[in-house]
Amino acid sequence: GLFLVYTRRGAENDHVFRHRAPLFIAQVDPDTLCVLRETERVLVPERGARLGNFGITDVKNNETWVTVAEWMQPVGIEKYGSDNTIYVAKIRWTP
Repeated sequence: GLFLVYTRRGAENDHVFRHRAPLFIAQVDPDTLCVLRETERVLVPERGARLGNFGITDVKNNETWVTVAEWMQPVGIEKYGSDNTIYVAKIRWTP
């Protein structure tokens, strides 16, 4: 299947610059190229910091990693729990 990793508004994340957290993943309809909202899941949680510059790596045929780090700007975002964590979200695909 086709999947998209993204950020968006409307996830109780107005305090995050440009709504860049949490990271979501959802399946995309290959015919309409629309996100299937019922498949949406939080891939990396929102803890006050931006998560905008994430990377995708195919590790194996059945495993993909999404890597991202909390960007600790502006001052004060640690009150939401962020601490400059580096995330590696491992996705294991099943046939």
